[in-house]
Amino acid sequence: MVRRRYRIRFSKKGNLRFIGHHDLLRAIERILRRARLPVAMSQGFHPKPRVSYLSALPLGFSSDDESMELILDEDLPASETLARLNAASVDGLEFLTVITLEEDDPKQRPHSFVYDAEIPAALLETTRERLRAFMASTARPFEKPNGKVVDARPPVARAAIDGARLTFELLAQTGPEVGARDIFACLELDGELFRSIFPNRKRSIVEGE
Repeated sequence: MVRRRYRIRFSKKGNLRFIGHHDLLRAIERILRRARLPVAMSQGFHPKPRVSYLSALPLGFSSDDESMELILDEDLPASETLARLNAASVDGLEFLTVITLEEDDPKQRPHSFVYDAEIPAALLETTRERLRAFMASTARPFEKPNGKVVDARPPVARAAIDGARLTFELLAQTGPEVGARDIFACLELDGELFRSIFPNRKRSIVEGE
């Protein structure tokens, strides 16, 4: 048996942004079955498809670029794998690219994630001021909803507002993580999320890319 590993990029948009990560996993498992791909399965009493995801997307966020890895029991051409996935997919979920990985290629690990959102005109100037203060600071203690206090400043590699679009890059972290929603909260925009501000994950960056 020849096993082959693939890295797959996909987008999640429209109403699918309101399904959680576990629902997304189940949806992709159904797509894999409909696509009739020879997916390798885990061992044990409850075999699962050999699929791994770079990171869970926050609920309510759309995404232009998510990453997953898939192991097949056959060496299928990447182009055929991509075509089968899209033919079996659902509205809001588009598979963008498939690349074939070599046996000694490292498994994907997250480096950072780029987020963006259009800021309403009424909030634009105050958001610019808050972002300038945030980026100029050396530390920004932030209390998460679970009561843990984290420093929200170090994980933000860059941030800017171009026109009305806020963009920031959030580094992958270990330990208590600062999430994208936490950055919106630091800018006092959390009350507008999913009302007048609709956040998006623009890019998922894998280590070594």
